[in-house]
Amino acid sequence: MSSRAWTRGAVCRAAGWLLAAFLLAGLAACGFQLRGSAALPVEMDVTYIQSGQPFSSLVADFSAALKSRGVRVTEQRSEASAILKIQENELERRVLSVNTAGKVLEYELRQTLHFSVVTAANQPLLEVQEVTLSRDYLYSNTDILGKEREDLSVRQTLQRNLVNLAMLRLTAARQ
Repeated sequence: MSSRAWTRGAVCRAAGWLLAAFLLAGLAACGFQLRGSAALPVEMDVTYIQSGQPFSSLVADFSAALKSRGVRVTEQRSEASAILKIQENELERRVLSVNTAGKVLEYELRQTLHFSVVTAANQPLLEVQEVTLSRDYLYSNTDILGKEREDLSVRQTLQRNLVNLAMLRLTAARQ
């Protein structure tokens, strides 16, 4: 009886390994890649980021995202093989709800980014793209400092998510 139980266990393990191998083969066949592992266009190997605010957190976020994908970000436009142009970065905050006394209860942050990429020879690699995201958050008049930190945190997260969406657009331009 013990040999039969061992045999069932071995069969179950073998079936599990076979199922896992089948799933991995299926994912590889459909072109699945982990987030961040997709390659950018080869023309972007050395990229210069052009912005009206060169020392902004948006430029820093783009720089970090490009570097994590194997791109060398340069501060010299003359040595770049591609130029990422940040044409517009618009951040809005609007009131979503108020209480009966007219005090703000909830805000919406909306950020819109317009960007494009050209080669060093000024050939368009990616036409002007627009990405927009918004986030809602609660506001309390009793915890002003905490809410200011939350506002900053929401803004930073919103911006990083916008940069990730932009990276997806750049990856899609490669294909």
